[in-house]
Amino acid sequence: MVGDVLEMLELRFPKELKSKDLVGFDKILKEMQLLLSRNRGNLLVGNVQVIGICGMSGIGKTTIAKILFSQQFPLYDSVCFIENMKEASQNIESLKEKMVSELLKDENLNSKESTLLIGKRLSNKKIFVVLDDVDNLEQLEVLCEEFKYASPESKLIITTRNKDLLRGIMVDEYDVYEIKTWSFEESLELFCSSAFKSKHPKKGYEDLAKRAVDYAGGVPLALNVLGSSLGDRSIEFWERELNKVENYSCDRIQKVLRVSYEGLHDLEKKIFLDIAFFFKDESKDFVERVLNACGFYATGGLKVLEDKALITISDGNKIKMHGLVQDLALSIVREGIEDHGKRSRLRDLAEISSVLECKNKGSDAVEGIKLDLSQIDDLHLNANAFSIMTELRFLKLHTPCGKISGNMDYPIVLDQFSSKLSYLEWNGYRLKSLPESFCATKLVEIRMVQSHITELWHGVKNLVNLEGIDLSECKYLENLPDLSKASKLKWLNLSDCESLVELHPSVLSLDTLETLILNGCKKLKSLKSEKHFRSLKKVSVEGCTSLKEFALSSDKMESLELKNAGIEQLHSSIGLSSNLRYLNLEGLRFQNVPNELSSLTSLAELRISDCKELVLEKQKLQALFDGLRSLRLLHLKDCSNLLELPENISVLSKLCELRLDGSGVETLPESIKHLSLLEILSLENCLNLRQLPELPTTIKELTAANCKSLVTVPTLKTLATMMTGREKFVSFENCTKLDGSSLCRIAEGAELSSMNAAFQNVFVRSKGASGASCHNYNFVKVCSPGSRVPEQFTYRSRESSFKVKIPSHSNILGMVLSVLISPSEGIKNHGARIFCQCYDADGRKVGYATRWFHEATKDLKGDHVFVWYDALHFDSIVKSLEEQEIIFEFFVANELGERDVLNVLPKECGVCLIFGSELHNLLRNLELDFESKWELGLRLGSELGLEMGSELRLELESQQHRPISMATERFYFNEDESDGLYNEEHVHRSERKGIHNIKMFSVEDMIVSMTSSNATRIKY
Repeated sequence: MVGDVLEMLELRFPKELKSKDLVGFDKILKEMQLLLSRNRGNLLVGNVQVIGICGMSGIGKTTIAKILFSQQFPLYDSVCFIENMKEASQNIESLKEKMVSELLKDENLNSKESTLLIGKRLSNKKIFVVLDDVDNLEQLEVLCEEFKYASPESKLIITTRNKDLLRGIMVDEYDVYEIKTWSFEESLELFCSSAFKSKHPKKGYEDLAKRAVDYAGGVPLALNVLGSSLGDRSIEFWERELNKVENYSCDRIQKVLRVSYEGLHDLEKKIFLDIAFFFKDESKDFVERVLNACGFYATGGLKVLEDKALITISDGNKIKMHGLVQDLALSIVREGIEDHGKRSRLRDLAEISSVLECKNKGSDAVEGIKLDLSQIDDLHLNANAFSIMTELRFLKLHTPCGKISGNMDYPIVLDQFSSKLSYLEWNGYRLKSLPESFCATKLVEIRMVQSHITELWHGVKNLVNLEGIDLSECKYLENLPDLSKASKLKWLNLSDCESLVELHPSVLSLDTLETLILNGCKKLKSLKSEKHFRSLKKVSVEGCTSLKEFALSSDKMESLELKNAGIEQLHSSIGLSSNLRYLNLEGLRFQNVPNELSSLTSLAELRISDCKELVLEKQKLQALFDGLRSLRLLHLKDCSNLLELPENISVLSKLCELRLDGSGVETLPESIKHLSLLEILSLENCLNLRQLPELPTTIKELTAANCKSLVTVPTLKTLATMMTGREKFVSFENCTKLDGSSLCRIAEGAELSSMNAAFQNVFVRSKGASGASCHNYNFVKVCSPGSRVPEQFTYRSRESSFKVKIPSHSNILGMVLSVLISPSEGIKNHGARIFCQCYDADGRKVGYATRWFHEATKDLKGDHVFVWYDALHFDSIVKSLEEQEIIFEFFVANELGERDVLNVLPKECGVCLIFGSELHNLLRNLELDFESKWELGLRLGSELGLEMGSELRLELESQQHRPISMATERFYFNEDESDGLYNEEHVHRSERKGIHNIKMFSVEDMIVSMTSSNATRIKY
């Protein structure tokens, strides 16, 4: 369920745009919005509109694409932004996998899955994709293949410097936007915003500003860099720098960039070149650590580069650099030096190969090497390749995720490395250890993932700067060296080191250690220390199946992952980690929870699932809950010995998620209704559960599928109360023993939740499309056994397709959809997804196909009713409602979107329209106090143009002050029919059916009436 909601709601900004990024782009954005509104298909990509943004480097293509993306993503099912595709052109399949997995929210996507299967999984999805900086036609054609099955109104935005690429995929010339150089006025505004933080030149600088703008030639990148470089400096400085620009022999933009580079100090130049060659898109913190170890004073240097607009720091704290700026750095290093071995930095495959394969080819000029090992075919590494590179500070021989390393032929041994090495990464290193003379004095990080080492090095090294070690997936690693001199070591990752039997004692003596990852070390038997750590924050031993002894504690411990370890008894020292916030005990074979667990007063997440031997007695849980009052998440899944929860669960006032799936509980404590922050309650496969108590109004997700003994469900109207920016998912799938009253309550709860959602979305729409966030929209999905679409649905049909007439001049706010489905072999074998597609009177699709649920429903036990309200779907067709007639088609398909495989039709379908005129009924039914109801009514009434009369106010006030007792419960009598007594729920339904002559009276009135001659006319 959570994945389903996130698929619709997840916001995927490529970055947060700053106000300075938007200067001067207003006109372009308006023209792009017009292009997007045309909705034309593409010959190659089918119904999907493909829009090209082209222009020279530095002209603002990426910035425009990012602004469009940030404005448009709320309107689409799935979105994806892929930056710098030019740099990824060597691996098309990996790029395709990245894009599709992001669109499908499937991290385990099989890269071998066919285009047809992927396309069908994308079928009917309304998607928005940006492919930035494309320069490879083959790459583009492969990616475009994935869009053929996407729904109409999907958009593909492509930015490129090569207009011919767009012709190659048959983009209509009317869908190509070419960004021209900026006008003088636009250029001056952007330049001044960079130089003076103002729209206009500073007094006395007018002529110089015009001179600079003229020279930048209307290119935003040049304007921004030149403005930042000159800044609020003296007039003499401006004149001197502008003279330099005009004297360089390279092209105009490179001249602008070059003068900014020449204005740097020597260390700042080194930092600039290092970033261009090695650290683009890396974490700022990581870069600072590595460069500081080189003596570069990186913090100040990075600030200077940012101020001069040579780099930017993203909201994710990543260092960004424009391609043109990077090209400048590459040319600076290469210019005038033909011998590759004498260049300061190397990243080109041919250059690096020539240096590493030949004896004595390198030199002391080489300071850094970065090589993507997946690019090599056959490289013969020379034994003394690195021994001459005495100034080498940075060495990264890596294999990007999703790629396979090429063949590298290793010598028997390697000679020494530079003693100045501050960063070493070598994926798949084939030798058994590093050279005996290896010096690690300046080393900050070492990463040797998937290497063949059996030991890292011999003896004790001076590791005064070492902060991190990653030896994950080194399957032959038997032990670690003595790390006692690693006085700054913060993290150690040894996951999946299958031959590792024990840790060197020095590791557990380090005071600085913060993170220890040992997942999948299957031979590790013991991890314990009497030492109480000062810095240790995270320990993970997931899947260490031989680990019997575990005892680590720390004042700063925040996360402890023990899932599926071999631990049979928790050590009492666990209670000493008083700041622990996350604890996972899933799959452990222990029988009792230690009393010390209740000492973890800061614990926010506790997972005790699939512990078959664990006995969770009510008294033990009561003591546990008393201590764990900070819990936000509690999982007790598949604990079959859990039979009852204590009443004091209400002390968990911060609890947001409670999962009891597969447990033995028969009922829940009444006090659960007091959990005022609880949003997720999951009770799947609780086979003994018989009834549910009143639930908190805050519930967003209630899952009780396969609760075969469940008979009674309380009113679910309370769940409709809090709907602002929320989704509601309620599933009673295969709860076949639910009584009729409970099924009615479920249907009424679905109706009220949908109605409130539709009214709340009025506020979202009033902000306009660009200001609306998907997080503000409301969604409702409810499933339960049943034999009919709920009677509240105005339009019901046994046919899968039918027309709905929209009343003229109606203030329609939304529509609720419902389907009745029977089990079948096709559904059981292939799974089912339930869709609804709307059409206009001419048979054209209107909006996208909305779904009940994104996961396949397979094992239905009897007929089931599915009800859902989809705000985005309604918004996608709202413009067509002016036609007064919409055709609704409901259909069932497998998880690939194929209908024919299942050959299943809904037994009944329904549509319920929600109108603004129903506001008063909504307010009557919501479980809110009078003040909240009245305030909500006034706000909604103002938006919808509805009056909030004094009679309604009196009625709502009387609801507020009415005692909760039988003696004052209000009933209603229909004076026209004189044959029925109604409670409040019935009268609201009657009013919608046109029955209005209903008199209200209390039980006292009824008792008086029963003494009269008319008593027989009243049905109790």
